[in-house]
Amino acid sequence: MKFEIITLFPDYFNQALRQSLLGKATEKQLFEIEIINLRDFAVDRHKTVDDTPFGGGGGMVMKVEPLDRCLTALGYDHRYKGAGNEKERIILTSASGVMLDQPLAIKYSLADRLTIICGHYLGVDERLTALYDIDEVSIGDYILSGGEPAGAVIVDAVARLIPGVLGNFESALNDSFMNQILGAPCYTRPAEYKGLKVPETLLKGNHAEIEKFRRCEALKTCVQRRPDLIKKADLTDDEIKMIRKLDEKIEID
Repeated sequence: MKFEIITLFPDYFNQALRQSLLGKATEKQLFEIEIINLRDFAVDRHKTVDDTPFGGGGGMVMKVEPLDRCLTALGYDHRYKGAGNEKERIILTSASGVMLDQPLAIKYSLADRLTIICGHYLGVDERLTALYDIDEVSIGDYILSGGEPAGAVIVDAVARLIPGVLGNFESALNDSFMNQILGAPCYTRPAEYKGLKVPETLLKGNHAEIEKFRRCEALKTCVQRRPDLIKKADLTDDEIKMIRKLDEKIEID
């Protein structure tokens, strides 16, 4: 896979995406990351990439010309919205985009190429989305000073799902949200610390019982912290009964 990140602040990514697992994975060439300075595609000698909004008001808007020139240079063609290719996607970080979640990260991990535009200011000239088939993606209902942190989050969430990036892919399968629910509480040595013991089930080596225990504990955590996720979970009759005992107010379809 190749990631292309279009940004006004290329230095932001010099360290952010070269640490830990991602850094090791790029060294192994499991995927490629190219950082592209949008100012290189400005149409004037001042390298202008933003301007005041038509209709007045505060703030600035990212200009369509530099972005169009950049995407054209990367080999993208103008195409009608909805005609997209699942093997290559253009992503725009945007407060009005769809929320990034694990299913979306999985979908993007199956692509060969992701081009991420880091949004800024009030937003991007709307005509860009009329020219290109673009996925607008948000990482949460809050405001950032720029799209670079969001771009880094998207790369991290997707890249870790590429085969070989994680030393043990089973750990990814047990991640929170992988099955639309939170992960189960986890423990490691010592088996007892300051009077607190690891649950007995985890010490016995019965994998079927361990799996059942973890699933149960994960659902309990969801009830306590993220009851909204319960509606998305694929539940057995016994699990529904357990959840209703924990909280009768939770609505289950």
